[in-house]
Amino acid sequence: MAVRRLIPVAVACALAAATATPAQARGTDEPYCATHKCIALTFDDGPGPYTQTLLKTLAEYKAKATFFVIGTEVKKHPKLTQQIAKAGHEIGNHSWDASYLTELTYAQINKKIGDTQRLIQKTTGKAPKLFRAPGGLRNGGVQEITAKFGLLQVPGTTATKDYIKDYRHVDLLTGRALDVAGEGEVVLMHETVKETVQSMPEVLQTLTAEGYSFVTVSTLLEGEELTPGQVYPDRSGTATTAAVE
Repeated sequence: MAVRRLIPVAVACALAAATATPAQARGTDEPYCATHKCIALTFDDGPGPYTQTLLKTLAEYKAKATFFVIGTEVKKHPKLTQQIAKAGHEIGNHSWDASYLTELTYAQINKKIGDTQRLIQKTTGKAPKLFRAPGGLRNGGVQEITAKFGLLQVPGTTATKDYIKDYRHVDLLTGRALDVAGEGEVVLMHETVKETVQSMPEVLQTLTAEGYSFVTVSTLLEGEELTPGQVYPDRSGTATTAAVE
């Protein structure tokens, strides 16, 4: 198992565009991750058939996560989307479908991101503040459009690579999740991968024993000076594991 990395977590205030920061919601100006060992678990491509199981596991360990949902799946599963939000998890925009945005026109990118943004807001009553591009593929058009919608780009800092079919074994994905875990990391996974959801009880139990707090991406980013359209966490000049899907 890899040696745990200790990566400084930025501290101060949260998203400038939000009406209330996570810290303010807690009745304090001090960022939670200034005094806690934080990690952000993120799950893509839902909601789907394993969402409820995942929500139950997260609740058991009092863990908060960030779900980057797809517009087509939100349309199919509005109640599941609402359950995610009601459980206190963060919902991010993962575009309308799995189309790579870098292969589309500006107008097409605008429609896929915008339609998803509006549907999530209509379904949950809250507009997302975070965006993750399908496949992690971004260009200037994606940056401009996400900025227009007030979205931060969050590709993730590391991944279990559960998008690789040969990795889809519970023991392997459990080990990978524990290997890539580290303070301040944003871990990319997929709630649509059954083995990932099945690995979560052991992952959460082990990391809880190691003192981790499982937080949303917005809580993790408290303290950053955040600019819509830009990529966060900002690891420029820092070696990281690419998180692509």
